[in-house]
Amino acid sequence: MKKFDLGIIGGGQLGMFICQAAKELSLTSVVYSNTEDFSAQRFCDHFIVGNYSNESINEFIESSDLFTIETENIPKTVLRKINRRKKLFPNSDIIEICQNRFEEKNFLNSIDNVSTAKFRLVKNFKDLEESLKFLGNQGILKSCKFGYDGKGQYFINKLNYREFEKFSFDEFIIEEVLDFKKEISVIICKTNQNFSIYPPVENLHKNSILRKTTYPAKINKRTSENAKNIALSISSKLGLVGILTVEMFVMKDNSILVNELAPRPHNSGHWSLDFCETSQFKNLILSIFDGKVKNPNPTQNCKMINIIGADYKKKEQLKKAYKFYDYFKGEIRPLRKMGHYTIKN
Repeated sequence: MKKFDLGIIGGGQLGMFICQAAKELSLTSVVYSNTEDFSAQRFCDHFIVGNYSNESINEFIESSDLFTIETENIPKTVLRKINRRKKLFPNSDIIEICQNRFEEKNFLNSIDNVSTAKFRLVKNFKDLEESLKFLGNQGILKSCKFGYDGKGQYFINKLNYREFEKFSFDEFIIEEVLDFKKEISVIICKTNQNFSIYPPVENLHKNSILRKTTYPAKINKRTSENAKNIALSISSKLGLVGILTVEMFVMKDNSILVNELAPRPHNSGHWSLDFCETSQFKNLILSIFDGKVKNPNPTQNCKMINIIGADYKKKEQLKKAYKFYDYFKGEIRPLRKMGHYTIKN
């Protein structure tokens, strides 16, 4: 089989942008997708569709020597197989930590200057009752695995917790409900030689889905530096080579609690495509191939707005007014990210 420069697991919009960044640097890409209709199909040089079976994964592994991901929801066996036989960025150990909320939070709290919301592991209803008391009679129950965009999350308090007596507790944690001031994120690209940190951006969510990202985040300089230092501490402890997104809460006293990690490019970094000299996607490629990443050098205050569900029907109007990015998804569904646009602030 012909060899391609970069293998990408996942063919969604993040994979699409990774393919485009690779092409801009004259690199070829091969995508592995577990669905037949996927965004990156228009931009990759080759693709393999499969269900993570040995046969299709082995074909994918033989198609390149260097690999990255656009989703962390990948079987551990697949990650380890790629990591064992080729090079994966970030490596499988990092991705596995980020796959499990309980392991991730334990890892984060092992770092000196990093804290998270209070949390407890919940394996049964008795655990839920005891944890609820510990957290002040309310909390957010979250699946340890495969949770994104609000999936697998439940708000629980003393009024509704008995509804969960017959709930199937597989792997869940319950977190305290935070009275935070705002949500921010920091993206860091790192190699063994250098690192590049994108300044904090402010994120607005609705129904647990990102709707708007604003650069710069409206936080003071000390809080901004603290956020960047936290991201650097986490990436250094992980031994990161590649990209990492750190989602954070800014509390009312300007202290920071880390929410979660994403070992891949992030929706909140899409503004970098238009308003940075080096986008998050290009820096990911550089971290893999060049050994050195570049300073993002933001050029303009801006906003990124996600197009969700039926709002996609307005795309022709949006194209005329803004820099619009189409994710080329075949089916419009409620709460599905269909595209985004950016505007000068």
